[in-house]
Amino acid sequence: MVKFSRDFFQDKEVLFVGYSSRNKAYSNGILQGFMNNNIKVYPYNTKENATYDTKVYKELEEIPVMPKSAFVLLNKANSDHVVQQLIGKGIKKILFYSKINADLQAECDKAGVEIAFGCPLMAYGKGMHKIHAFFAGVK
Repeated sequence: MVKFSRDFFQDKEVLFVGYSSRNKAYSNGILQGFMNNNIKVYPYNTKENATYDTKVYKELEEIPVMPKSAFVLLNKANSDHVVQQLIGKGIKKILFYSKINADLQAECDKAGVEIAFGCPLMAYGKGMHKIHAFFAGVK
């Protein structure tokens, strides 16, 4: 596990797993934070009948170019399922919004997937997110 920093998404592309239709403002804020820092974002959510303000992919196979990095905004149970798919698609770095279980962390380690925990807005957001970043040690 590495410490999350602005350099985590150095390849300037990210798969945003769990882009939310329920928390539109938050998801859109993260999307904007990435885009304002010249990071190409591929929002992804398999939820049926959801409406979004941006293009959100429902299948990993729809994504034109699979990035090497992902941000996962899912609960622990859903993270377990999706990480298998991400590893299978060649993802090499995953930023998790919330903690994951030890087995999943060991699986990522075994597959050579670099992981970190945090909110992207600590590195790419503004205002109070920068204060949170300061206390979390995100640079």
